[in-house]
Amino acid sequence: MNKYVIILFLLIACQAMVGQALTGYVDMHCHPRGDLAYGTQLFYGAPYGDISVAMGSCKNDHRKNILRAQLAKQTETLNDKNCKDNKEGYPNFVTWPSWCSTLHQQMWVDWIERAHKEGGLNIMVALAVSNHCIGSAAKCTGPLDDEQVMLNLIQGIKDLVASSTFMEIALTPKDVRRIVLSGKLAVILGSEMDNIGNFYSPADHYKADFDPTPSNEKIQAEIDKLWDLGLRYIFPVHLMNNAFGGTSFIMSTLNVANKFTTGVEFVPEQVNTKESGIGFHLENPGMGLNAVAKLFMPLLLPKTINPGKKGNYTYWDTLPGFGHRNSLGISGRGRFAVKYMMKKGFIIDIDHMSDKMANEVLDMAVANDYPVTSGHDGPRGDAGTEGGRTLKQYAQLKQIGGMVGTGHGANASDFVKTYHQVAQIMGYSHVAMGTDVGGFSALPQHDTSIHLVYDNTFTRCKTGNRSWDINTDGVAHYGLWPDYIRSWTLARMTAQEMKTFMSSAEQFTEMWEKCEGRKSAVK
Repeated sequence: MNKYVIILFLLIACQAMVGQALTGYVDMHCHPRGDLAYGTQLFYGAPYGDISVAMGSCKNDHRKNILRAQLAKQTETLNDKNCKDNKEGYPNFVTWPSWCSTLHQQMWVDWIERAHKEGGLNIMVALAVSNHCIGSAAKCTGPLDDEQVMLNLIQGIKDLVASSTFMEIALTPKDVRRIVLSGKLAVILGSEMDNIGNFYSPADHYKADFDPTPSNEKIQAEIDKLWDLGLRYIFPVHLMNNAFGGTSFIMSTLNVANKFTTGVEFVPEQVNTKESGIGFHLENPGMGLNAVAKLFMPLLLPKTINPGKKGNYTYWDTLPGFGHRNSLGISGRGRFAVKYMMKKGFIIDIDHMSDKMANEVLDMAVANDYPVTSGHDGPRGDAGTEGGRTLKQYAQLKQIGGMVGTGHGANASDFVKTYHQVAQIMGYSHVAMGTDVGGFSALPQHDTSIHLVYDNTFTRCKTGNRSWDINTDGVAHYGLWPDYIRSWTLARMTAQEMKTFMSSAEQFTEMWEKCEGRKSAVK
């Protein structure tokens, strides 16, 4: 065929794509390479490769060290006392993956492909995440510092994508349109690290370059480096306070990891529950420790961080009708970093920011008409934590064309209830889901009030000798999102709500296009 004919054909094909709306949904929050995080020996299972090796026995990782073995055992039972750290994986998958397991791989490449081809997943935000304190406590030997772990995770996600025929990394919204319209899954790289650039100083004195007080020039250089690595989605703050600002209080135990990375414990402030919707109380993390845990703590953590040692943490009081939120908002460094992220065109997620910081960042976004996102949270409610979104915050997200991803819910009925609420608030637009698979988060359980029928048009997911049934197994892994989505109709999701969800890939791309269009005007 004449080369000019080929060029003409390609130009016509590209022109046909212009203006064509994307279908399907976006997962705004997942972690496919947990195996490279937390020192590489706590989270088990690679998402691709020889499955007998990548998803075989976790014994070597979890049982090699007695302290790590106990930590893994206790962690696996947090969501369900019957959830076990059984070593056996492929081909029988006797106890994992399961909805309650947080330390075993749930994003095997075939399961991602099933979510794409049978569920409508067309955009996936794949995030680097880890925690230095957890890796240190688990006595893992792999890299622990946030900077090196992040580099390994990003390369690991790139390797996963390169190993497949159905995924491609998107660096621009134009890439997303091309990739999705060609029938592939667009993958967007991102960071949900506690401290980008190693802007912290860990209590275990781990050997790496750390700087808890970076200059603006150093912050700018780090953000430039992330951009050059291909990252386009970013969390300025995760589960601890950092150089950029405060984290949202969601669990008292996170006070331990915060002191590990910052040297000081959280400092709360009291807020009226009725006015703020915050009913959370920051408790001393040592209060919930049993005798066995207190015995092991000196072996897991530095003595000044040990929650079992009296006096290491404060007992905070609250007045009746008041809750606790983080007293720390955005820092000067944080304001500089967020503004520079906007100028680069990053998609910025406000989840995990303290209430004060989230409000300040939203005000910055509104002032610049720059979209930001809330990728995996939900409404705050009447007495929740500051991690939940308020009506005012949703209104600001809607005003600037931001994107909202609700959490996955406890089961189908729970998800539909939340999605119904958020979709109404957002005007049935720009509402997706953040699954948080691979992020130490339990997945949805089976819903006893509904029953999904499998037949020759929609069969159970099978890997090795194991097949999964959402009616009994819940969402055991990423490959069961198609089953979960089908169950929403049974849980009374309306046609309008399903249309909103299945339009989220297009709306996410439009939001990103606005980021690109507004970045040069940021002041």
